[in-house]
Amino acid sequence: MTLLEQLERRLKQLPPEKQNEVLDFAEFLRQRLASTPSAEQRPLRQHPAFGSWRGRNIDALEYQHKLREEWDART
Repeated sequence: MTLLEQLERRLKQLPPEKQNEVLDFAEFLRQRLASTPSAEQRPLRQHPAFGSWRGRNIDALEYQHKLREEWDART
């Protein structure tokens, strides 16, 4: 049974006023999705993690190599 069939089956079991609430909620989700830029649409510089290493005086590549060495040592 597809998701759409499952939704239709459940929706038919609800009284008409609750069916309208489901419809309103679906419209709310659609509008929210349309107004929220996806990760592909948002520039990387706007990501919350951007710049999180700034000011730490840590060489990121050196840190990465150190972590990999630790992981390799565990295996």
